[in-house]
Amino acid sequence: MKVILIRAIRNMFVGQIDLKPQPFKTELLDGKYYVSSIELRSEHDKETHHFTLVLSEPLLKEVCSVLLFEDEPDEATLKDMGTEVANQVIGNAKVLVESVKQEELLLSIPKVEDNIALESVVKDNKNLILFKFNDNNAIWFLMSRETIKD
Repeated sequence: MKVILIRAIRNMFVGQIDLKPQPFKTELLDGKYYVSSIELRSEHDKETHHFTLVLSEPLLKEVCSVLLFEDEPDEATLKDMGTEVANQVIGNAKVLVESVKQEELLLSIPKVEDNIALESVVKDNKNLILFKFNDNNAIWFLMSRETIKD
């Protein structure tokens, strides 16, 4: 699943936004960020994958600039774009998984997570995917995944 998620992230940020990704360490995380969550459910395996996406403000501004032609988005637009990125990345992963597993997966509606602290996403989570873009420590993306079997 991790390889598929990395491919979906690259499809979004490299294919659509034209950024250059590099892996990085969590020590670089600072500044303002936006958190959104989304779920992917398999009825066949009875598993629900919970994804938490954390995007830096500069990254979301870059996405808004490219996709919306808006260089100074307001707070509401940044939050909306955070959920749209979650929808695009996990939606792309859904299609990739379905093509391999030959089963239909259910994707939830993404939501803004105002009450989740960055530290709680990073703490004790071994399923993190982290990228910084264009060799800029301010432009970063982090995603964690938790799988629950019914």
